[in-house]
Amino acid sequence: MPKPSIRSAQLITPFGVGSLCEIDGQSFFVRGTGSWPRGYNLEKIEVGSLTDRVRPRQLKKPIESVAILRFPHWHFCPECRKMTKWTPDKDKELAKEDGTLPRPTCDGGKCKNARLVPMRFIAACDNGHIDEIDWYWWAHRGHQPAQQGACARSTSRLRFEVTGKSGGDFSSMFIRCSCGASGNLEGIADGALPQKCRGYQPGEATSSCIDAGNKKNPVAPAPLYMEPRGSSSLHYASVVSALDIDGDAEKDSWEKLRSDEIYQNLVQSASNLVEFNKGDTTLAIQAFRDGVEARGREVGMPSDDSIACFTADISAGESDPPGGSIEELSQQGILDDEFPVLANPGGQDGRWLIARPAKPTSRFKLDGLFERFVRVERLREVRAFRGFQRRNVSEKHAMVSPSLGRPQPDWLPAMMVLGEGVFLQFSNAAIDKWRTVNKEAIEEFTASHLVTAEKLGLPGRMGFNANPTFVMVHTFAHLLLNQLSFDCGYSSTSLRERIYCGTDSEPYAGLLIYTADSDAEGSMGGLSEMGAPDRLEDVIYRAVSRSQWCSGDPVCRELDAQGVDGLNRAACHACSLVAETSCTFSNVLLDRVLVSGDGRKNGRGVSEPVGFFSPVLEV
Repeated sequence: MPKPSIRSAQLITPFGVGSLCEIDGQSFFVRGTGSWPRGYNLEKIEVGSLTDRVRPRQLKKPIESVAILRFPHWHFCPECRKMTKWTPDKDKELAKEDGTLPRPTCDGGKCKNARLVPMRFIAACDNGHIDEIDWYWWAHRGHQPAQQGACARSTSRLRFEVTGKSGGDFSSMFIRCSCGASGNLEGIADGALPQKCRGYQPGEATSSCIDAGNKKNPVAPAPLYMEPRGSSSLHYASVVSALDIDGDAEKDSWEKLRSDEIYQNLVQSASNLVEFNKGDTTLAIQAFRDGVEARGREVGMPSDDSIACFTADISAGESDPPGGSIEELSQQGILDDEFPVLANPGGQDGRWLIARPAKPTSRFKLDGLFERFVRVERLREVRAFRGFQRRNVSEKHAMVSPSLGRPQPDWLPAMMVLGEGVFLQFSNAAIDKWRTVNKEAIEEFTASHLVTAEKLGLPGRMGFNANPTFVMVHTFAHLLLNQLSFDCGYSSTSLRERIYCGTDSEPYAGLLIYTADSDAEGSMGGLSEMGAPDRLEDVIYRAVSRSQWCSGDPVCRELDAQGVDGLNRAACHACSLVAETSCTFSNVLLDRVLVSGDGRKNGRGVSEPVGFFSPVLEV
């Protein structure tokens, strides 16, 4: 086969470090950044709103290649069902001079070089490791050596057979050994596997993996669980993203200042003083202020900006050294900075962000619900990969860094997308009125889900403020995204949401729907054209109207909890869920009743809140 390839936009999600990607029927593991080719292969990315937060690390995108490894190693032949362990040594032995990988094929005489298929299941632990399932054990778990004879693991020959009985469930799947031993896979998904985690990541050095929940034995290895090879729960990427909102002049002046040799010497001396004072930058700023302001004037930079740049540089050097916690990057802080720029009544006309605001009309009473609609004719977004989790996104499941246990490099993998979008700014007065009038019903509908989300640590990790306003805006974003995909011709997977929601004490709310692809589909112009009030209002009306009913009702509407960790109410695949590439919050905290509810009692006798968009439906 040719060299395995995927689109560059997919290297952050869904095929970031630690994930499994299927290419041409073969399964590959994306190795850690410590194994990626360096030099010309990595291109530096600069976006002030994000790079200032990750300093002294850098953001880099791979230009040509990343390191991968075939995984799982166990394959089976679809013809003779023989299992073969295709190790990396075989790939090296059979690879061509240009690096082209071989296609694993069966060596059976009657199979005519049939292509091998990777085994369907692998093992994963809550600490982020993955490993092969011990198929030899499953074949011999009921083996009686006294009756069938002994069998050596090193010489055993295994087969993976499916009988087709019992509806094709695990009881119909068998691992058979040449010694005569055989065992089905019944129970493989009913809890922990019999094998324990050895801290394995394909191609990386093994490490200890301790079961943090075992209080009786604090050094016990963590349990492993079966996961389907293509399961989305096998890899939850933690991505922080930012729009390029900095003015070109400001960004260029900061970079010019940082490239000045005298300024660099000032930063180095000040950083030593900050380290001597245990992180306190006050004395260093006072001592070097005159010199910094002088260098700033040389590049045409105001004194306040030069001191701000200097403060950021000496603070980053002390408080966030290479290898520090990448979980501290605040997605919510980035959104707080972006919202006033997108909501600017005067719009934006920069190199990477062009926004044209307009007032909604009284049609469908939307002028009372929104402050403004904004056509975002051009935008640039940078996404940085800061780690991943397996099986769940709760705090109990470890976040694995992009280095996969190796010393953390001074950079994070990132990528850029160019596109367009539509931004909607909600009216704070309308939201406040809605929450005040429906206070009891809204709290009853959202309290338990928000508390659960807080316990799981989702707001900090995903970047949102957990309150009823967020649930409403998030649900409306999904409804609008689905409707826009119908009306403007984009595929639903090429659109992406960006939710802006403040706290209850400092409220604000906004929604950006934008193109998420880095190819031509990201700049066709069709989406930004939908931002014109006369077009967008029709889309909103259709989206809200459709949310009143779901093909899964009344079950969908009346469930207290559904979805991942039971964090949704009235939201299912038939009405409110979207593709994983489109939702930045793993399709949780959704409830369409908050969008279009009419205050009635449902079939279970529970009073529903009146939806925020109920005035739209009264027209």
